Amino acid sequence: EAARNPAVALFVERARAANAKFARTASNRSAIQQICGRLDGIPLAIELAAARIKLFTPEQIAERLDDRFKLLTGGSRTAIPRQQTLRALIDWSYHSLNEIEQRALRRLAVFLGGWTIEGAEAVIGEDEALDGLLGLVNKSLVNVDEQSGASRYRFLETIRQYAMEKLL
Repeated sequence: EAARNPAVALFVERARAANAKFARTASNRSAIQQICGRLDGIPLAIELAAARIKLFTPEQIAERLDDRFKLLTGGSRTAIPRQQTLRALIDWSYHSLNEIEQRALRRLAVFLGGWTIEGAEAVIGEDEALDGLLGLVNKSLVNVDEQSGASRYRFLETIRQYAMEKLL
C-alpha cells in the first residue's frame, strides 16, 4: 500500500529517519493513513508529523492534528524559514497574495464543504469575487472540481483552517 500511496511512503520513510525503531504495523496503519489524509498529502506537513514519532505514536499524532499548526513545528534548522514549520509555509503563501486575494481567502474560510461562485460572491462581494477566486486558484490555494456541469471550489482542510484563523 505504501508503494501506491506516496504520502504514506513519505511518512514511513521520515518516521524511520526520526526513530530507527519505528515500524509500520497493522495496528498503526489506520492512524498513518489518517495523518496523511488529514494533512492533505502536503509533503512538508507529513515530514513534520513524522518527525514527531520521537515523542508520539501515530495514533497520538492523529489525535493532535486538530491543532496542526502547533504540532507541526521544528523542521530542519538548515531549511529556509518557510520550510521549517507548516505555519511558516502557509504564511509565506498568504503574504504573497494581494489584498483582494487575502480578503477572499479569509472570507471563503466560512465554507466547510466547498462553495459555488454564487457563494463566493455572497461572502466576498460581486466586484472582488472573480479576481480573488482566480488569484487563489492560480496560486493553488483553492481547488476547482466539476459537479453536475458546474464548477465547485474548495480549500484543502489545512488551508481552510489557516484561513479561518486569519478571519477570526
